[in-house]
Amino acid sequence: MHILKRLALAFGLLATLPALNASDSSFAEKVLDVGYARFVVQIWGHEKSELETIFALPGSGADVSRYQFIGPILAEAGYRVIGINQRGIKGSTGPLENLSLHDLAADVIAIADKLNIEKFHMAGWAFGNRTSRMLATVYPNRLASLTLIAAGGLVPALTEAGELARLLDSSELSVNEKVNLARRTMFSPVTDEVIVRSYVEKLTYWPEPRASQTQASQNTKLEEWADGGSGPILMIMGVDDLTAPIQNGRLMKERLGERLTLIEVEDAGHAIGLEKPAVVATAMIQFLSQNPI
Repeated sequence: MHILKRLALAFGLLATLPALNASDSSFAEKVLDVGYARFVVQIWGHEKSELETIFALPGSGADVSRYQFIGPILAEAGYRVIGINQRGIKGSTGPLENLSLHDLAADVIAIADKLNIEKFHMAGWAFGNRTSRMLATVYPNRLASLTLIAAGGLVPALTEAGELARLLDSSELSVNEKVNLARRTMFSPVTDEVIVRSYVEKLTYWPEPRASQTQASQNTKLEEWADGGSGPILMIMGVDDLTAPIQNGRLMKERLGERLTLIEVEDAGHAIGLEKPAVVATAMIQFLSQNPI
């Protein structure tokens, strides 16, 4: 599909975005058995072999509902988005002990092989950016492009120590306590209260997988994955993100130069895909069109 049509579709969806859900575009959930693990994936877009595929990973201990608004927009623009619930999350299974980012990257390749998808685009949001960069480094021939959303790893968080962990691990907190923590760690100060409360009320807890992912990152040296291979990268960062500060993107741009396209989004935090989904999706559509499979 031509770039102008894709962009028009994305902008056209902006007005109706709050009403978007899985039924607004072709949507399916599948369980894929790869031998050592089973993965529950959610797919936006028609299952036509000619469609370009985007594999999408969410953040730390999160399920793929993070892509609930981005996925339909990309599907309407002519892509197939496959969101992966990682080991231990939302029905997915697999060993959680002694993993590294190499193991988590290999999971994506196993899923792609199961679906007979040789080459694809990769998207990683928050913690998912680390696995995505690892994949791009180890399996460069499988990727057409890499998109990083709210991507940290180079610059320390500006939040108070333990705040994000408390939000993501403490299910017993009251809604108001969660809202306060979410405001400080996930959202821009100007984001509508309705969006923040919706996130908090739908928040799910997967403490063991989250701990496993954290350990996997600690078991992998930063220099093994930080540069994300050698292909084209899109980095979409919220200016108000305190968990993955904007300086992460600026440092990456300094390091990688023209290889990396940096998009800085005003009035957006770490949950940028929930706060500004049309902006994120539009940037992705333009970038993907410039880097086709």
